[in-house]
Amino acid sequence: MTDKLFRKISHQDYGNPDYERNFKNSYNHVPKGIHTHKVWHVSVDSVGAGVYYLDDDYLSQYSGAESIPLLGGGVMLFGLILFLRRDIYIWPTERIIMVSILGFFFLFFAVYYFTMPKKENIYDRKHGSITFTGNYWGKNITMPFSNILFHASTGGEDGTGAYMLQIVRPTDRTFSLSSFGDDCYKSISLITWYMDKNRPLPPGTAFDPYRDQDFERRKAEGFPPPLYPSQVPTPEATKAQQKERDKYWRDLE
Repeated sequence: MTDKLFRKISHQDYGNPDYERNFKNSYNHVPKGIHTHKVWHVSVDSVGAGVYYLDDDYLSQYSGAESIPLLGGGVMLFGLILFLRRDIYIWPTERIIMVSILGFFFLFFAVYYFTMPKKENIYDRKHGSITFTGNYWGKNITMPFSNILFHASTGGEDGTGAYMLQIVRPTDRTFSLSSFGDDCYKSISLITWYMDKNRPLPPGTAFDPYRDQDFERRKAEGFPPPLYPSQVPTPEATKAQQKERDKYWRDLE
């Protein structure tokens, strides 16, 4: 399974240093880091629900891309049914226009649903990259995690959908949802914790079967220092492992 989840890098960066600089200074920018210990715990029950596959090298999350054409098509179809309850020959021009618009968008969502490419969200901890969805018929995008820009959604006027974590696409400056829960800082904390392969795996029962082998890998590599900052402790899974890691670092001093 893990080999099947590997994707080659499609974009190294955003190709515009000024844009990246301005974005990082914007209010909606979410910096990489472990900002809170209250991350979403990936439980065993999550695998097969919101998470497609998970181990110490890869985490594949369902994209939910099908919901867009299903929801949009459903709304358009409901509107069509309301307007089609009367004889079209006695409708005024305004209603004919409305039916035409609703019919066009219903067909658009129907065609998109049956022709959309496979949408993927893959967190490649082993190679340090993330694969995320393209816009509509656009291909999936794979970038180094270190170069990806994250953004907090603004939501509607009433705040609905706000503060969800998104990835800025390098192709058209639109956004791909990359969220675990409804708090962007909890989401980026979990993602950074997982993607920092020099740290122990994040909390959650789904990671438990892989903690020992991940510890042995980092031990064989000499417990390299973390790649990204953390405002909270990220200890080993057991006190014995923590003691062994601390002893290794003390011996180097």
